[in-house]
Order: sequence, then structure tokens, then C-alpha cells
Amino acid sequence: MTTAEAADTASSTEAAPPRVRLLVFVAWCVWLLVWLAPAMLLAPRVSDARPWMTAEAAPAAVLAGAALFLVAAWPFLPAFLGFPRGGAPDLPRKTADERGGSGDPPRKNPDGRVGARLIGLSVLEAVVLAALALPFLVVARSVAGGGPAAGPATATAGGLVVLGLGLRTAAAGLPSGAGRRLMFGALLVCGGPPVVAYAAAETLGGAVPGLLEVSPVVALVRAGMDGWPEGAWPTLARLYLWPMVGVGLAVLGLLSARRAQT
Repeated sequence: MTTAEAADTASSTEAAPPRVRLLVFVAWCVWLLVWLAPAMLLAPRVSDARPWMTAEAAPAAVLAGAALFLVAAWPFLPAFLGFPRGGAPDLPRKTADERGGSGDPPRKNPDGRVGARLIGLSVLEAVVLAALALPFLVVARSVAGGGPAAGPATATAGGLVVLGLGLRTAAAGLPSGAGRRLMFGALLVCGGPPVVAYAAAETLGGAVPGLLEVSPVVALVRAGMDGWPEGAWPTLARLYLWPMVGVGLAVLGLLSARRAQT
């Protein structure tokens, strides 16, 4: 990614039109509704419903959908919805002095900020997402006759928001192509441990201890349904592992963006 491309990506990510940002919230609501629909619509009409379709599974389904969205979709929605290219007005062309010569890269890039503004707008988005999720959790609670544990679920979801912020900052600040690799890694982290655990149970006849705790989706579901974790590894995996990864990714993205500006 050239310095000019970094400027394009960062500044237009921050300056996306409100109508485009609104699509993020619409996608969030539709996504949670899809995860809630089986327990509300299918389970009452199926004589032998699967465990994930029962009314009791409604809170867990909403939490699983929220975790997957926050980690594997929300950080990358700016790119999907056209923030980097078409979402902002064209940047002014650099003068010869700003370019540092006819063929040299720009020495300064004031439009390439990947920092406080990007993170601040993302935090505001996260607050709105949390507010929009409350009605779905209330519905899930009423359907199941009981809801998730508020404290553990909130703490774990907050950690996943930090991870999402780190992924978004890294995707905006790292060179071109990093966003695709980060999204693939996020999907792998979310879905890989359950798939491996299931394969181990089917082929080896036993579970891999502690493997499921690595998945952010499983972490949020278990925190919401089982309460505060017991033991060092579950506590680390659910409450501290992914926020620390998010902070590290954010620092990496900020440093990469700063190098691109010099």
C-alpha cells in the first residue's frame, strides 16, 4: 500500500456518509434476528427439534451470533460497504513539495490518520450496537424463560469489542491485503476450535481439553450461559486473551500507519 492509498483508506473510513454507516446497524439487527429465528419460528413447528433450535437455546444463539459478528464481520464492514474508496470526497492532490520530488513518495500524509478519530467513531458504533442488541436479548430471555448472566456476558462481549477495534485499526493501517488475511484469521479463530473439537470427538472418541475456550464465540456463549469461569485457563481465554490480542493489533496498525506517513 502506498502512502496515498493509506491516506485514502484511513480518511475515507473515518468520513463515511451516515447513510452508509447506517447499513452497519441494519446488518447487525438482521444478523441477530436470523440467529434468533430458529428458536422463535422453527422449534414450535418441529416435533423433534435440534438442541440449537429449542426455545432454551435462544439466548445462546443470540450470543453466538453477536460474537461472530463482532469478531469476523464488524471490523471489516467499512471495506465491504465501500468506505475506503467511494465513501468520502476525493482527497486533494499533493503539491511537488509535499511529494518530495517528482518520483519520491510523500513525506507527509496529514489525511492518513489512523488513530483517535477512527477508534472514537468505532467505539460509538459499538455503543449503538450494544443498545440495539438489548431488545434481541430481552426477546431471547422471554422465549427461553431465562436469560444470560449479565455480568459475565457483558465483560466477555466488551473484550470482543476491543478485539474488533484492534482488527479494524490493523486492517486500516497495515498494507493492502492485510484486511483479507485478518478476516480469514478471525473466521478461523471463531470456527476452527469447534470444528477441531468435533472432529476429535468423532475420530478419537474424546475432547481436546480447553480447545473450545479459544473460540471467541464459545467464550461469549459459555460466559453468558454458565456465568463467571472457573479455573485459570477458562478465565484467561474468556476475559483476557482476546482483549490483549486486540490491543496488540491496534498498536501494530497505528505503527504501520505512522510509518506510511513518513
